[in-house]
Amino acid sequence: MIRPQLILTLVITLLAVSCARQSQSFYFGTYSDAEDHYRKGEYAKAIKKYEEYIDNNPAGNLAVIASFYTAKSYRAIGETEKAKDYFRRIAENHPSLVWADFSKTQLQELDQPVS
Repeated sequence: MIRPQLILTLVITLLAVSCARQSQSFYFGTYSDAEDHYRKGEYAKAIKKYEEYIDNNPAGNLAVIASFYTAKSYRAIGETEKAKDYFRRIAENHPSLVWADFSKTQLQELDQPVS
């Protein structure tokens, strides 16, 4: 049986992705701003907006996703310890969400020795 929380997460993810591809027909404030910066490779700006969203909406529907992309942004600018911290918190605090699995994969990749 598929858990309702998983379905909700998938629906929210699909909404976020479809919104990113449309011309701002839906706007989620600082979260949408963060997505725009992330998509452009402006990771420092994306981090600022994702963190602003999380601070203002810690229990919001997009908070876990914002945390994941904050971590990805930190990773992209080479701040791997900060990225790991976000990935760990997601994995520990939201173990039933698919974002926890994604975060664990990111942690495994970050812990791989450079060849």
